[in-house]
Amino acid sequence: MKPSRLEFVVDFADCDPARIVYYPRYFEWFDRATERLFRERGLAWPELWAQYRLAGFPIVDAAAKFLGPSRFGDHIIIESWIGEWRNKLFQVQHRVINADQTVVEGHELRVWALRDPVNPEGMKAGPIPMEIRARFEE
Repeated sequence: MKPSRLEFVVDFADCDPARIVYYPRYFEWFDRATERLFRERGLAWPELWAQYRLAGFPIVDAAAKFLGPSRFGDHIIIESWIGEWRNKLFQVQHRVINADQTVVEGHELRVWALRDPVNPEGMKAGPIPMEIRARFEE
């Protein structure tokens, strides 16, 4: 699968006083990159969630390995792809590139969460449809 690419310049608001990206920002960027990954495959989240009665894709595990810094004004590329499909979960892999160097590697483990028909405030994990998985194999 060809990775999705999210490109942007680091804003001052993303940084600590030393002008280095504050680490939680990477997890925000991973979330943006995951949404883009789906959108690029014709799976815009608002329509997808309505069609499949989804409550969303809650994260049950997330991690990052920090290999180098990113700073205010740096041009960042985040490459994202589905690393693994499970019955009711999927793992999104992320690679953050700065000046042709990988500076962060990370992942998110997300649940395919359906709206609970019994409890309108609740959700439950459901099987990921094969037609969704197929969009990522093209």
